[in-house]
Amino acid sequence: MTRPFPIMSDLTRLVPRPAPQDVNTGLSACKPRTLKRVFGLPRETFSQDCQPVTSAKLKNRIVTGKWFGARVTGLDVAVHSLARIEAKIREHHPELAPHMGNAGMLCCRYVRGSKSSISNHSWGTAIDLTFDGEVDKRGDGKCQAWLLLVYGFFHAEGWFWGTSFPTEDSMHFELADETVAKLSI
Repeated sequence: MTRPFPIMSDLTRLVPRPAPQDVNTGLSACKPRTLKRVFGLPRETFSQDCQPVTSAKLKNRIVTGKWFGARVTGLDVAVHSLARIEAKIREHHPELAPHMGNAGMLCCRYVRGSKSSISNHSWGTAIDLTFDGEVDKRGDGKCQAWLLLVYGFFHAEGWFWGTSFPTEDSMHFELADETVAKLSI
């Protein structure tokens, strides 16, 4: 007997992360200097805690939308892109829809463990995805199988997948450097 959809345990099983050369083709992780050049700093001071955007210039571009029924707040073009990605996922993998969520998008802070590198979440250009409320563990060199199903939709919209970071972060997607470089405030 064949199942019309994979069972959820099939989708949440851990698989080896794809080789970095096999994903993010033509795209690179967004550099903070690109974000600063295009949008300026989102605020004057940072810490490890989430803080709000204080830059009036960037505030005008921050919007709230939905990601599979949950609120997401971020840069307008990123939030609108997520809506298109969600539509593609619903069309091609409707079995994922009830399980999709996020662990946050806009969060002005330093990169976890850093005291100087500003996280791309600070500009609202990155999102951490969840499945049944769970995040994929960072730095284990693996990813949950369902992420392989959604990656292509993000890539087509110009998002970089964090599975290629030196410390793998498979739940993380961010607008690629090439995508941000084409934007203006």
